[in-house]
Amino acid sequence: MLVSVIISLAIIVFTILIHGLGTTYLVVYLYRKHWKKEQDWGIRNSLFVLSSTALFLMVLHFVEIAVWAFVYLIIPDITQVAGVEEAIYFSMVTYATLGYGDIVLGPHWRIMSGFEAMNGILLFGWSTAMFFSTVQKILSNLKGRFDG
Repeated sequence: MLVSVIISLAIIVFTILIHGLGTTYLVVYLYRKHWKKEQDWGIRNSLFVLSSTALFLMVLHFVEIAVWAFVYLIIPDITQVAGVEEAIYFSMVTYATLGYGDIVLGPHWRIMSGFEAMNGILLFGWSTAMFFSTVQKILSNLKGRFDG
């Protein structure tokens, strides 16, 4: 069990680094490209920023899910995931805390799925905060446009 806990914590640190670097890049990009300039915000520009932010965050989550899936594949004792598609499926269901239960890791490794679920909750919360912050920034830029 100790080995699976250590591996899980290492993956969590790695996925937090991925998310941190990705969201930092996103904030710097949005600031330089959209928020630094005094520009007239329209619906089209707002929709583009929201859509691209959502897509970027989803790609980050998929990369993090793939990291977990890769680890499941390289551990020889984990035989419940037979290939890449199955590993990504299991990882995605676990990361999103759906927990269908159609794939269950063996006794020595199943604690990893709990750690992955905690990791997913944390990073989804982080993404929600990022998205909310983006919406707030857009609303503040649009405020003068719709006020009486």
